[in-house]
Order: sequence, then C-alpha cells, then structure tokens
Amino acid sequence: MRVFVLLLVITLTACGIVPTARQGADDPLLFNRLDVEKADKIAVFIPGALSSIDVFEGTALWEDAGYARAFYRYPGLDGMAVDHFIDPPTAARHIAQFANRYPGKDIALIGYSTGGLIALEAAPQITKGRDIRIAAMSTAVEYGGGLPTAARGARDIMRAVAATGSVRKAALWKRFWSGLLFGPEALDDPNMSDEIAARIAEGEKIIVKLDYKVAIAHMLALPTWDLPDDLALDGISVAFFVGLNDPVFSTAQTTRFAHRVGDVTVYGYPGQGHLLFFTRPRVFSDMLDFAEGHPVQ
Repeated sequence: MRVFVLLLVITLTACGIVPTARQGADDPLLFNRLDVEKADKIAVFIPGALSSIDVFEGTALWEDAGYARAFYRYPGLDGMAVDHFIDPPTAARHIAQFANRYPGKDIALIGYSTGGLIALEAAPQITKGRDIRIAAMSTAVEYGGGLPTAARGARDIMRAVAATGSVRKAALWKRFWSGLLFGPEALDDPNMSDEIAARIAEGEKIIVKLDYKVAIAHMLALPTWDLPDDLALDGISVAFFVGLNDPVFSTAQTTRFAHRVGDVTVYGYPGQGHLLFFTRPRVFSDMLDFAEGHPVQ
C-alpha cells in the first residue's frame, strides 16, 4: 500500500498535478492576536480533509468560556493557495510553534477527522507546565482507514448509483453526503426521511466544491500516516467524540485506534454519522466540558 501511494505521489508531482511543498507561503493559522495575548486559554481548531474552518462555526461558546480561538486552514480553502499539500507532521509542528509562542496559556486542540491526527502529533511538542487537552471529533485513523474505509466508500457510492439511477457527480454526491449524516442505513428508514431531506437541503449550503487538485492535496498523505512510535502523550488528556454510525471510520476502527493511542476516553453518539458538527452541534459544548475538566453529559 505504501509503495503504491509513493509511486502515485511521484507520478502526480512529476506531472505538476499537486505541489510538492508541505507548507505554503501564507500562515495557515487564522486568529486575532490581541485576543490570544489577552486570554489565559487558547483553543486551536483543526478541520478535516476536504473541510473548511466553517465546520467550527458553532464554537463561539468557547470564547464565552475564556478561550481565544485559532483556526488552521487547508490548501485551496478559506483563502489559502493550493501551493502545498496537507502533511500532518508539518501542520503539527506549525501549531505547536504557535502554542509555544504563548507559554503559560492552557491549550485545547480541537480536531475534526484528519484534524484529530494533527492534534495528536502537535500536543507532545507543546511546552509543558500548562493544561493541554485533545478533543477529536469523528477522528481519522491510521492509513486513512485503509481498505475497510475504501470498501465502505465504494459500497456507499454503488448504493447511491442504485438509489439515484445516475452516475452524474451532482446526483451521486448529494446522496453520498447524506449517508454521512446518520449512516447509509438511515437512508432506507422511512422514519428518518423528513429529517434527512431537511438536512440535505440545509447541507447544500455547506458542501464544499473542490476541484481535483485541491482534493488530492488534502488526501495525498493520509494513506501512509500512522501513529508515531515515539508519541508521548503523558499528562495530556485525550478524548474522541464519534458517531456510532460513522460510515467513514467505523466504531471498531476508532476503538482500535484509541487503544493504540493509549489512555483515550471515547464518547459515542448513537444514530449519528461522520458529520457531528452538523447533525449534533451540541458536540462542541461536550468538547468544551471535556476541555474544562467537567463531566460530559
């Protein structure tokens, strides 16, 4: 698998389809410097691949709790050029360097999907002597989920073809995306049809339109990412917040990954899929409770 991905990377970069740089010319972190300097606590929000920082729109309550917010942006989105690809170790170093410019401030790393991997790598590089916490929503796992995730994706695309009678991207993507909400099985549940229809209509406002170059820049490094052997999370609290019907990374995959990471608390949401930020926005309140050391309801 790694050899195949390496050959693919060499081919794509040689053809100029994706950039070879791991970091772009512009600072990917978006934040208000005065807010960060005044606050005692900083929350860094890291989206998933193919995702805008808009997925964290519902996090204003963190400012009410005394956090300054910073957002990590990806190539091709949120004003960033497509002059690099997402490399989790590089992104992690950048975030840690940012946090280390403000010693003494507590740090919460809030990752969605791929952002969870970046948060895990960033946290040990942040200077100690303060509270450091990781809250990962719908976290990605090693190797981008590997063959099981790829197989489920192919299955769900075929289901979308059968349901829509079309192979057009516009029709397939809407159906596939709706399966991410509550899991593909919910699409066949007549009791869910009204809610799903309403969510699809609402979700059309947030579905990001990506060209192939941006998509490749976001996904290129994920199939080869695995947990660093020297990852030291001693003294760092970690929690995963996951939908139990997530069709991208299954509960079994997430549980195995949590065991690999170590002392991780997993909060599961029955009936929810991969897009907790959209279908269950209270997840941000739960993550804030965790970051503050309060019980998660």
